[in-house]
Amino acid sequence: MSGPVAVLRARSLVISVRSGGRRVPAVRGMDIEVTRGETLAIVGESGCGKSLTALALAGLLPDGVQVSGGSIELFGEDVTALDEAGWRLRRGCRIAMVFQDPMAALNPVLTIGEQIVEAIHAHRPASTQQAREEAVALLARVKLPHPERSFAAYPHQLSGGMRQRALIAIAIANRPEVLIADEPTTALDATVQAEILALLRSLQRESGMALVIITHDLNLVARWADRVTVMYAGRAVEDRPGDVLLDGSVHPYTRALMAARPRPRPAGALRPRLAEIPGRVPSPGDAGPGCAFAGRCGFATQRCETVAPDALPVTRGVVWCHAASEGRLDAVLEVLA
Repeated sequence: MSGPVAVLRARSLVISVRSGGRRVPAVRGMDIEVTRGETLAIVGESGCGKSLTALALAGLLPDGVQVSGGSIELFGEDVTALDEAGWRLRRGCRIAMVFQDPMAALNPVLTIGEQIVEAIHAHRPASTQQAREEAVALLARVKLPHPERSFAAYPHQLSGGMRQRALIAIAIANRPEVLIADEPTTALDATVQAEILALLRSLQRESGMALVIITHDLNLVARWADRVTVMYAGRAVEDRPGDVLLDGSVHPYTRALMAARPRPRPAGALRPRLAEIPGRVPSPGDAGPGCAFAGRCGFATQRCETVAPDALPVTRGVVWCHAASEGRLDAVLEVLA
């Protein structure tokens, strides 16, 4: 029996940027696969390449940044070399994106309703009245209060959470089968963050679309993402189900991210100090030939600094770590034959 069909796939993806007059890889050999109805979270610190990966998957890389290796497939079609005209035919109806800053993504001189109507007309024949009615229904679907009033509002007249909901309404206007959300809750308070994530999950259940969430907050997505890919310095270091990562992360970097999560204050005690990961993510071009995390890792050896680790199949996932493959981690690890 065949398994789930991949709707979005990247193989050995390399994304290069200009730095000091030369091109250097910012994303180095990423493999990504998302099936229909699946939620994939891509997690990592700022500068690890996760947002560039998201932009590449949607054909939205900025000038000076390009896919220089590997391939991207959308529903089995190789879209790696598509020009902008080709992407415009697919973006919005087959794959769509929600950006982290809705104020920058929305057009400030058009009402929310005008922007949704514009998105509908870009892909489907509809009268102005039909598109308007559908836009109002979309605003109600993303749970914006007073949809008619929100239709006529300009972006600056809405709160941050309302703008994000409006941006989601635009993204789903043409019923995409893949939705990429790049840091969709970054500037929102905790309550609104939870509401936006709940909304995305609800929309996914209704439509069966695949969902890719880009975030730096492992705690935010680990409890409900089907899979989590942890990125560091342009490469995946661990790819496993979210519930496994919460209780049994393997890679030292994933463990460090888990330790850095905010924790509740014990009754009658001071709030515990947040754990820190010493050092910083290396800039593109500065990462050596081995594991880029070696300089910040307490398990690193000389081999870690000079040889890139291979993928190691483990319980319900994959990890890229010499310490794991050599049995040097202080954890019981079931390595699959």
